[in-house]
Amino acid sequence: MWYFYNEFENEELEGLINQINSIFTDIITSVVFEYPSWMNGIKLKSDFEEFKGAFELSLPEEREKLADAFSKNIQVENICNMSVDPVSYEDLLSGSSEKFERCISALKTIQNYLYDNLLKLKGLVEEVGTLKNYYEKFYEESIEYVCPFCGIRPMLTSKDQFREAFDHYLPRSKYPFVSLLRKNLFPICHTCNSTYKGDKNPRDYGKVFYPFTREDNDCEPFFTIRMGIIENFEITSQHFHDEVETWNEVFGIKDQLKNFAEVNLSGWMSNVSEAVGIYNIDLETAKNAEIERCKSNKMQGHKFIKKAALEAL
Repeated sequence: MWYFYNEFENEELEGLINQINSIFTDIITSVVFEYPSWMNGIKLKSDFEEFKGAFELSLPEEREKLADAFSKNIQVENICNMSVDPVSYEDLLSGSSEKFERCISALKTIQNYLYDNLLKLKGLVEEVGTLKNYYEKFYEESIEYVCPFCGIRPMLTSKDQFREAFDHYLPRSKYPFVSLLRKNLFPICHTCNSTYKGDKNPRDYGKVFYPFTREDNDCEPFFTIRMGIIENFEITSQHFHDEVETWNEVFGIKDQLKNFAEVNLSGWMSNVSEAVGIYNIDLETAKNAEIERCKSNKMQGHKFIKKAALEAL
């Protein structure tokens, strides 16, 4: 990633997610509980009841597997750094009983409802807001002009009528308990999300970036250019070598940036040449001045890519 998202508070949404996870915890640990009042009369409550009934009739070892999946799958940061292995639906269903298959089927229904329908309920919209409201806050707090995965495409702003889609970093079709989990839910541009990532599961490729990493990001683009032709593009990083490799496998980032730079290189070079004539300076001085201008607000106007390309000339 070219930059990491900032973590920010959203007490209303976090409180709702905690309520949902508390229900899962109570069912898995056989604790007597009451559903929150906002669930009365909605499909989600009956889905939870079906899940609960099938879970209680499942074999002890199956219930233990599901408890293990819940414990692990909500640890997104540890899954990304490979200290925890997530548990998939396929893992759970291997050799399962008919009762447990019903349990998992009900669980999938719940997971789909949580993301697709929950934040459309009138009472919750008034209290918690919609996913569009969440995107607006996300944009204001965490987005630096462009998609952090490609660094190329601008993200729809908090003022736009529409929003970018939220990506489920760990695919909700593959893993339970991740469909409405803030640390697994963040916006990326449509091209990165739909064209490149698609149904890929980043964790299948090795160690991955945790999008809310608090460490300093030392990822830098590096071009090899000869006679005005881009021969190669690499991403240098001392701290995130493995993550960079996965990033490239999932998002094709090296090809994306190389192609973008090839299209724009002549224009960047022309800007330098024009400065030579306008300011009556030599080519090297003009190039270095342009590189300096690229160091501020580097994610704006693709300046971080332009800087790397000019440095390679």
